[in-house]
Amino acid sequence: MNPDPETIRRLVAEVIARVTAPAAPPVAAAPTAGSTYGQPQAASGVALTDKVVTLAVLERLPAGTARVVVAAGAVVTPSAREHAHDAGIEIVRGTAAPASPAASRPFIIAHAECGSDAAARCATLARVIPAAQQLPATGLADVVATIATHASRDGARAVLLAGRPAAAVVLANRSPGLRAVTARDTAGLLAAAAECSANLLVVDPRALSAVSLDRVAGDFARRDLGPAPAELAAAPAPCACTTHAH
Repeated sequence: MNPDPETIRRLVAEVIARVTAPAAPPVAAAPTAGSTYGQPQAASGVALTDKVVTLAVLERLPAGTARVVVAAGAVVTPSAREHAHDAGIEIVRGTAAPASPAASRPFIIAHAECGSDAAARCATLARVIPAAQQLPATGLADVVATIATHASRDGARAVLLAGRPAAAVVLANRSPGLRAVTARDTAGLLAAAAECSANLLVVDPRALSAVSLDRVAGDFARRDLGPAPAELAAAPAPCACTTHAH
């Protein structure tokens, strides 16, 4: 497991506290916002959902707790392990939840015909979204064609920053494997994506702040939107009109 910055911060804080604290009985810390207790597993067992299980977390357990179930990827600090040993508390790791289809799906980030900061914003998105792939900047048609290839071959989703979002959506939706949507706010983007089971969000970077863009892209990458609506998944019906030749 690669610890996230919050995990590292809490581990470092505990080490510093243990080194600098006087030799006195530890005082239980106040509950933190991130600490969450599940329902008792048994009469003397408790399930925790904390990413980092510290001494303070164990000190807040109900009296008589003999068994604690922690998440499969949770970090248990040294002082927490010592306390559990001394108090006769068994620490058991739960099973890891199976990865969702969205977690294993490739994610593409690209930009075309945007301002000078588009590359930097794409680079930020690539850091925010695990295993995201950033495409090199080329023309709009080339970028859309590359995204369409990834979507049809790998089931990829993508975010495209485009200076002409309407044109990009029209161009993308000519590809049978793409369902592209656009909007000028995060709620509209996610609502459109859910309605169409979209696999491409086209965003005008001038319409969203960096924070909003990171949030909507991350949410889009994680969501399982389900299958496309039947009318979008079906092949277009042949034209039956008699006013012109085919």
